[in-house]
Amino acid sequence: MKRKKSNIYKTNLSILAVVVMAVITIASVFVYRRLINNAFQIDAAGNTFYTYHFAMVAEPHADAFWNKVWLAANEEAETMDACVEWIGNSLTEEYPLTDLMEMAIAAQVDGILVQPDGSDEMKLLIQQAIDDGIPVITVMSDSAGSNRQGFVGYNSYDLGQLYGQQVRVALSSSQGPGRAVLLFSNDITENTQNIIYSSLMESLEGQNVSVDVMIIDNSNVFSAEEAIRELVVSPSSDDTADADETAPDILICLNSTNTICAYQAVVDHNKVGEIQILGYYDSEEILTAVEKRIIQATVAVDANRVGAACVDALMEYLQFDRTSDFTPVGLTVVTADNVDEYRQLVAAEQEGE
Repeated sequence: MKRKKSNIYKTNLSILAVVVMAVITIASVFVYRRLINNAFQIDAAGNTFYTYHFAMVAEPHADAFWNKVWLAANEEAETMDACVEWIGNSLTEEYPLTDLMEMAIAAQVDGILVQPDGSDEMKLLIQQAIDDGIPVITVMSDSAGSNRQGFVGYNSYDLGQLYGQQVRVALSSSQGPGRAVLLFSNDITENTQNIIYSSLMESLEGQNVSVDVMIIDNSNVFSAEEAIRELVVSPSSDDTADADETAPDILICLNSTNTICAYQAVVDHNKVGEIQILGYYDSEEILTAVEKRIIQATVAVDANRVGAACVDALMEYLQFDRTSDFTPVGLTVVTADNVDEYRQLVAAEQEGE
C-alpha cells in the first residue's frame, strides 16, 4: 500500500511540474510579446508602427551619398521609436523639391529633414511647416533667414579651402596656365555656392589658373552625364582660341553623382592624365578610382554621421524644445597616398559600432 501511494504521489508531482512549466512558458511568451509590441507597436497583421514619423526631403534620389544618409537616419531613428520616410523616393515620377516639401507638410509628419534649394518658395514652405508645428532641420545646405530649428552639414568656407589646396597640388605638376571648372549641382543654394567659390578663389590667389562655374541638373542622371561628357570632349586649348570652349584641366565635383559621371567620361574618352578630377564622397567606386589615380582626390563626408545627427537634432528639439543651431560634419581629403589608411579607419569605425 505504501509503495502504491508513493507512486501516485510521484505521478501527481510530475503532472504538477509539467503544468507549472507550461504556465511559465505561456506567461513568458505573453510577456515577451507584450514587450515587443510595446517597443515596436506591432499589430495583429504584423505591421510595425512608430511613435515618431519623420520625412527627408532631398531631390537627388539616385545619389549614393543621400541614400546612405537616409539609411543611417533610419538606423538611428529605430533606436528612438521613429522612422524616416524619404519623400518621393518610391515614386516613378520626379517632382520638384518644393512639391516634395509640400507632400511632407501635408502628411503632418513629426519632423522634416530637408536640403533646401535656396528659393524663396522653399523658405516659405519651411516657415509653413514650422507654423504647422513641424520642426525643420536643414541638411548639407542651409536656408539663410528661415526659422529652421537647426542645420547639419559642413562649413562651406572650409570646403572651398580644401578644394583650393588640391587645385594647387594639381597645378604644381603641370606646365603653364590652367583652367578649372567648378561643377555645382542645382540643389545647392546660391549662398552656399558663393561661399565655396569665394573661398576657393581666396585659396588660389597668385596662382595662374582660371575657374569657371557650371550648374549641373542632378534631378536627372542622364542630363548630368551629357553635360559633363560635353565638357570632357571639348577641344584642347591648342585647337581653339576661345578658352571658355576648351576642355578643362581640372574638374571639381561637389557631389558623388557628378564625380562618378566625370570619372566615367574621362575613362571613356581617353582623357585620363589630361583632365584631373577632384571629387566628392567616398563610395567604393570613387575610392577605387582614387587608388588608380584617375580621381586625384576626393573630399569624404561621413554620410552616417550626417544621417544620425539629423535625427538626433529632431529628437532633441521634440523632447527639449531646443537643439544646436549648427551641427558640423567633418571633411577628409582622400588621395592615392592615404586611401588605404582611410579605408582601414572606416572599417575600424564600423566594427566599433
